Amino acid sequence: MFLMRKAVVYRVTGAVSGLLMTAGNIKGALAPLQAVALIPLFYLGASPKARWRDILTAGLYMGFGYILPQLVTLRFPISVTLVLLVHFTILMIALTAGSAYLLRRRKGTIVSSFAVGALLVVLDWANFTVLPMWGEAQSLGRSWSSYPYLILFTSITGITGIIFVLGTLQALIVNFVILPKLRARSFAAAIILLAIFGAANLNVRSEKPVDKLKVAAVGWTLAGSADDIDPQTEEGFDCLFARPVAKAAEAGARLVVSGELGFYIDKLNRGRWLERFGDIARRHKVFLAIGYLNAELNEDRLLFVNPEGKVVSEYTKTYLTPFEDYHRGTGQINLIEIEGVRVGGMVCHDDNFTSLSRKCGRNRTGVVVVPTLDWPQVKIAHLQSSIHRAIESRYTVVRAAINGISAIISPTGEVLTKDHFTDGPGVIIAEVPIYSSRTIFNIVGHWPVVVSALFLAVIVVRNVFVAII
Repeated sequence: MFLMRKAVVYRVTGAVSGLLMTAGNIKGALAPLQAVALIPLFYLGASPKARWRDILTAGLYMGFGYILPQLVTLRFPISVTLVLLVHFTILMIALTAGSAYLLRRRKGTIVSSFAVGALLVVLDWANFTVLPMWGEAQSLGRSWSSYPYLILFTSITGITGIIFVLGTLQALIVNFVILPKLRARSFAAAIILLAIFGAANLNVRSEKPVDKLKVAAVGWTLAGSADDIDPQTEEGFDCLFARPVAKAAEAGARLVVSGELGFYIDKLNRGRWLERFGDIARRHKVFLAIGYLNAELNEDRLLFVNPEGKVVSEYTKTYLTPFEDYHRGTGQINLIEIEGVRVGGMVCHDDNFTSLSRKCGRNRTGVVVVPTLDWPQVKIAHLQSSIHRAIESRYTVVRAAINGISAIISPTGEVLTKDHFTDGPGVIIAEVPIYSSRTIFNIVGHWPVVVSALFLAVIVVRNVFVAII
């Protein structure tokens, strides 16, 4: 009976930790729950009385608690659901077992706490790299984009920096509780850690923008009043695109972005479409960034048109979701200039991958346009991920969505304006700050992963060597 009760405790603890970790992914304001989510799990794992069977069971239930609520919310096809269920369950078992192994070391406890943070960094990186189905939208730290001023340090570390802080602090708390003789050291280590990352946040916030640009995003939903509006028709084009662009230009926007796959263009009608776009650009003296389907080549594309009505750049979507069968692009980022400001572009799912976003940042891009086509269940998760790209690379994101959330996001992660466009077409406009410096993350990438992996390797080798002796 005692063993049965003990097994229930581990199952419940794992499930609760998983639910607390995933709460912010469903509702961003709940992200701070992650700051306590792992404490019960770490506490049970640190106990030398805990059987490894029970620890692995806790990890299994943590995986269920973490991924099942998201799968219910996102409503993926059964094949994708099963893959993600297995993936995140394995991830959480590894997290639970690895943290227990590290926290059971009674000597060098402070080092063990930092090793737990390093373990989480490596596991989170493996999470969105080994199975990059949704890119960094899979990261355990995604929901912290709801509190951008707390995570400005990710322009130095990338998103894994969030995971390091969360894991290390909670491991220090556990060691503070179970090892009274080392409480002073655990407390001091926690304060130093918070001070370092707090100082990094203040340093990022202290940088001043060098310029500004007024931009706009045009979007619409295919539900409700837009059911009978087709952008391919004259009436639909005027309602969904031409009039919103005119409104944005009248408000002073120099760049207007429209949603992904908003228009269907084939070989026969390409000239007519380009003339229509060119006419609007000339009439309103604006740059246009237009998402469309190149039917001839079966490519999801982004088209830039300048105020003279000429096509100045085209980009083909590089990263496709599991549901798309378009031809992939090469990942070549083309930049244009608007009043001295460098502007780049990605398409929808592309902004979940830092291999592309860092290219823009390394070239001192001030604004990145992201035409997007979402579905209702995924719109919040995708926006959460987009905010991270703006902070990491310190550029403005102009996100124009069809069936999603259009948003203009500042380089500090602030959503300057957004609109779900629940009633057909709409336009959002904002004047955005422009920064010229490159971030450390742009230049170096996920360096915390390398440092963490080396740190863990040293600890494991040392443990094995001591055990042999």
